[in-house]
Amino acid sequence: MAGISQKASEADVLALLARNIYLRGYQQSTPTEFLILIDRYVSQARELQVLAGASSTIRVAGCDDAGTLVQILGYRLREGCGQKNFTLETANPERAFLTIDSGFPLVELEEALQKGIPFTYSYPASRVPVLFHESDWIGLSQSAKSRSGSLIDALLSDASVARLYWALAKIDDETTLALRNSPGLRKLLPFGSILDFYGSQVCIRSGRVIVPGGESAAADWKELVGASPESSGDFIAGLLAKDSGWLAAYYDTLSRVSRTQQMHLTEVPRLKQLYDVFRKGANGSNAVRGVFPRAPDLLVLFTRIQWESNGDPHVPGNLDVWKEILLQKSDSKTVRSWVKRARNWDRPEQLLETLTALSSIDSNNGPLQIYLTLSELDRVRQPGNHLSAETVRQLADRFSELNNWYLVFAEFPQLNEAGITSFMKSTDAIDKISNQTMRGNALGAFQATVGLWQILARQGEIPERELNTSWQKVIEPFTTVSSSTQLFDSTQKSLQELLLAAGAKADSSQEELVELLAGPRQVTPDGLREHIALAARINSVLEDQRLVSLDTLFALSDGLKEMAQGKGKSDALLPLAAELREFDLPRPIFTNSEKISWAPPNYTAHHAELQVRTDLTKVIKEQGSHVQLETARGQLTPFLRDTLVGLNYAYYEPPGAQMLHHNPLFVRSHDFLGVSIQSPDRLWSAPMLLGAGSPAGGGAYLVGSLVDLSYALATTEQDFISPENIQALIWKDLVPELLVSATLPRWWSVTPVELHAVTLYQKSGEELLMASAGNAQIRERIIGILSDRLTSQRLERVQQSLFRTEDVAAMIRRMTPAETSYLAAEYGSRFPEEKGSWGPASQQLQELQQKFPVEVSWEHLSRDFGVPHPTLARTNACQLLNVKPFPFFGSYSSRLFGESWESSNLYWARLADEMGYSPVALNSLVPELSRRAISKIFATEPDDWPAILRAIQETGEEFRQGKTAGFPGSNITSTMSGRAGNDANTH
Repeated sequence: MAGISQKASEADVLALLARNIYLRGYQQSTPTEFLILIDRYVSQARELQVLAGASSTIRVAGCDDAGTLVQILGYRLREGCGQKNFTLETANPERAFLTIDSGFPLVELEEALQKGIPFTYSYPASRVPVLFHESDWIGLSQSAKSRSGSLIDALLSDASVARLYWALAKIDDETTLALRNSPGLRKLLPFGSILDFYGSQVCIRSGRVIVPGGESAAADWKELVGASPESSGDFIAGLLAKDSGWLAAYYDTLSRVSRTQQMHLTEVPRLKQLYDVFRKGANGSNAVRGVFPRAPDLLVLFTRIQWESNGDPHVPGNLDVWKEILLQKSDSKTVRSWVKRARNWDRPEQLLETLTALSSIDSNNGPLQIYLTLSELDRVRQPGNHLSAETVRQLADRFSELNNWYLVFAEFPQLNEAGITSFMKSTDAIDKISNQTMRGNALGAFQATVGLWQILARQGEIPERELNTSWQKVIEPFTTVSSSTQLFDSTQKSLQELLLAAGAKADSSQEELVELLAGPRQVTPDGLREHIALAARINSVLEDQRLVSLDTLFALSDGLKEMAQGKGKSDALLPLAAELREFDLPRPIFTNSEKISWAPPNYTAHHAELQVRTDLTKVIKEQGSHVQLETARGQLTPFLRDTLVGLNYAYYEPPGAQMLHHNPLFVRSHDFLGVSIQSPDRLWSAPMLLGAGSPAGGGAYLVGSLVDLSYALATTEQDFISPENIQALIWKDLVPELLVSATLPRWWSVTPVELHAVTLYQKSGEELLMASAGNAQIRERIIGILSDRLTSQRLERVQQSLFRTEDVAAMIRRMTPAETSYLAAEYGSRFPEEKGSWGPASQQLQELQQKFPVEVSWEHLSRDFGVPHPTLARTNACQLLNVKPFPFFGSYSSRLFGESWESSNLYWARLADEMGYSPVALNSLVPELSRRAISKIFATEPDDWPAILRAIQETGEEFRQGKTAGFPGSNITSTMSGRAGNDANTH
């Protein structure tokens, strides 16, 4: 009734209730229907509890004593109780609604009264833990109702009390107890919203606040806050009261980054200088306005900033070019004020200060976003190959238009500055095409071919040494396009260069291209089976989208070209031309006048309508002139565009996809021109879904480019995943990330050694945790390592459980695979002399590291089993960043939470290894298991990461028990685990 997951722990129930009350219970200080219903339900439940008595059972012997219960339920007894046709009658609609909505067995009660038999119903009251004492909260509320009631009444009647309760519930126990004592709950009450957004990382130990940067930064924090960290109550009160929450936001951000970053960012005088400009950048606004925390870009900046050997922040290009960038991007007053300062820059520190100031401004294309993206491009390049100032200028000039495509250059650092310039030249040429229809086809064909290059490069089918050369050869043909016929030839030339780069013939068939996209050539039975299955999936999408085969299009083009030269026979081309007519638009369900009333105002099906009207049979039969035959070749261009676009769609098909198989217009309807929303800025932007739920407009379709297509398709298909749990919260900002993490990576090159190493890293981390129960030194080291990975509350709970073996065993199940793997890897790196000394899995891992140092290295496994981070790290390259879970932000930054969840693929890899699957089986196992896990997510609030872990664990257990249909048996191959026999490392 309160919207709380029924899988939440008892300790979380009141906190989640408080969260839902303050967030959903009031609108402009007026109680919402949500709050009114909860209040009524609590009242009714209490009456039923009294009726149940000490036995916690509601008992009705017959009609004579049913009156009280029936009245509480909102009904009354009609005449004829005890007879077959007797029914209950509604007396109080409000109570009756609660009875039905809460699931009270009213039908069973009515049947018992009809038959004259006793009715019994167990109605126990559950006691759940309370933060502090109930009296603390009852006395805190200003509501008269709560003062005479219980804690639940205090929460229901006072939003400020509810929010403070929720805020403190996210903080570790020692800190909350200290806050209760000083400054005290009443003084904290006005700052509940600030504490909610920015207080979860506050940590007090032995009466002292543990500030970011440690002892060396304590004096600066004292000056910023106006109180010493040694006086925890005064310090926290000052922190929350300062600058409308912006100091608390700054403190929270620094608390979330690694200790290494903290040491750089809290250096004297950097800590105070950065806050000073951050506060000024906020320009007097409120840090708790809205329903999400502010300044997500500050957290990204502080998490990802790189440092030179002399301690200066890294500057892509040079300072002079960044002065120019700021001058060009001075749209807002805040930016313009910082531009004036930029004229006198002579130190990288001044750039960092400006970027920090700009982090409080919500922007997708500002100077800070440019810096973050170009810094990531430099990060993956060798020191001698960093971006030049001219390239930085060129990328910044086109950033608002092309920034999503820059992720390609971060994923493939082999693309040098000449490759970047070639891309810019090609996009510029396409943008200058004046004919709108031809420009739309050029955009689709170019982006689709580039997308195919990315797929083959990512799968290792284009040799690393050929990446830059092949890239330029693939995009170069699009620089000189002046007609549809020339566009067809350029697209074909580009595709031929792509095939040659992948080691295939230039005139390869569509079937051979699909084989390449399905994955590298396989020789093992398992590999062949997976490869065939993936190729079949791609072909299935192409068939369901009614796309014309590349073989047909190229054969028609060649035949028409020969006819234009006076060669060839037209009879052979007629069957091929007829294939273009096999597709037809569905019959409209609305008349033209109804369309005008109901369809989206700018929707157009012009592209698909042109294809339907295309008929080449006439020009073929009549042996048309050279110009007519060349024009006819140009009419093949939209078909070629759609087939290449369809190949991209098919490759990134999410598991359980419906739209790709049941809407044959989906690919053809892709709006590359942004006509639907009259937005030319979207020509190169990430696609967005339009038309959902609007049949008059032709159904759902994507608008924009093909960049980030995997995410767009996941967003489109996620609503077709049915949750297993009633009222389950499966938030739309996380599910696409989970689907992309399952579909974008491929595991063709993973060896059994690597797969087993993933298992051993996780088990080794678990062994370390178990060993800490009897070893204070290991325990201290573990806490030091995990402090960079866990929030303060979780770190405290882990620390408290490391003293008894049984507590450790219970806690391990609540640790994510990314955390246990990171613990093992980092412990081995920091204390190499102790490798293999804490358990059999650790010993076996050490043996593998000695035999296969490259394959088993954590860096290598991070690339194999990591996830893409297009928002956090500006790249689709898979990696494990090992950061604390990001809080849930709004706007484009909402993807940060999903990107910081890195455990799914690690869990599925261990599951496959222990179940005896070969590594290539991950290509089909991971997407399907991910889809099933998503359907099991049962969360209460967006930051509910335990709900994700619980869902994948439940899915894994079902899979182990053979309850998951549709998968091959576990004996399909002999993996490392299988050969290990029955040792301690084998499931």
